[in-house]
Amino acid sequence: MIEDDKHLAEMYAKKFHLRGYDVTLAKDGGLGYQKAHTGNFDVIVLDLMLPGMSGIEVLEMIRLNQKTALTPIIVYTNYNDIKNKEKCITYGADEFILKIDTDPDGLCQTINRILTERKIEAL
Repeated sequence: MIEDDKHLAEMYAKKFHLRGYDVTLAKDGGLGYQKAHTGNFDVIVLDLMLPGMSGIEVLEMIRLNQKTALTPIIVYTNYNDIKNKEKCITYGADEFILKIDTDPDGLCQTINRILTERKIEAL
């Protein structure tokens, strides 16, 4: 999860752990991209408003990198702007979710759905 709000990131990490997920946190865009590039993740949850490199820049770089290009990405943000949503979809975000519209359980459901769809596609 690439999220600069420490309390929010920790709350979601606890929920993800309870659901059986291993979680890696990154507090800014540059660190998030570095971890995405060097790790092996089933899904990335990405905020847009990040210090350093923006979430849109991280998304674009992840998609341009052969190792990470197919990793599902859920953009999870408070930044409700149609142009940014369109950019995220254009750059290959699998989902664009406003934080205000969901809670940890809802985000876990989205992650489960995406992972299930990927497993079915792989068959």
